[in-house]
Amino acid sequence: MANTYTWSYPQLDTAPTEGDLSDVIKTIHWRITAVSDSEQDADDNYLSATMYGTTGVEVDDGADFIEFNSVTQDWCKAKVLADMAQTEEEVQASLDSQIAEMASPSIVGKVPSSW
Repeated sequence: MANTYTWSYPQLDTAPTEGDLSDVIKTIHWRITAVSDSEQDADDNYLSATMYGTTGVEVDDGADFIEFNSVTQDWCKAKVLADMAQTEEEVQASLDSQIAEMASPSIVGKVPSSW
């Protein structure tokens, strides 16, 4: 099973000004989605798993400041992973296990046929 992983950053919350700085990023809204290339549901849709959240960004006396229009997705990913205290591989492994659980559930809901 090989999965494809896609990071997205739908919004960056900024402070219009902070001291002499402008458009200071304060919060990164992020999402990572894994999609299987082999495991499918009953409707033939490829299984997927998603993690999402927000990461606060601190700017210490401007030393960590990056111009808003210079921000890259790699910069955002590095901030998110640092905040999560995980490597990208660990995040991917978590998503992989969610997809594996969907493909072969360890627990299924059932009721007796006599009900």
